[in-house]
Amino acid sequence: MGQPRRCVVSFRDDDGVEHVAEVTAGSLYEAGALALQQFRRSEWSREASLDTGTLHVEVCESTFYNIKLAELEDWLKRTGGKPSEVALRQRVRSRLGG
Repeated sequence: MGQPRRCVVSFRDDDGVEHVAEVTAGSLYEAGALALQQFRRSEWSREASLDTGTLHVEVCESTFYNIKLAELEDWLKRTGGKPSEVALRQRVRSRLGG
């Protein structure tokens, strides 16, 4: 992973209960260790399944965009196009009260 990223780490115990921890980590192993630290603070952590189970690590990727307001306004004023594009513009316009 390299750069620290937000991760959601989950663990399903022997009873089928899913436990979740949100951590920020620079590697999968760091994410697992930080989550394990949180899990071990809990009452249920005395279960043997925590010693032999599997941690599921979801790396939450963030994507950022810059939108010029003039371009947004132009897009909102546009007419025509594919039906899906027209419907999307109408939905966005209605959210803006227009």
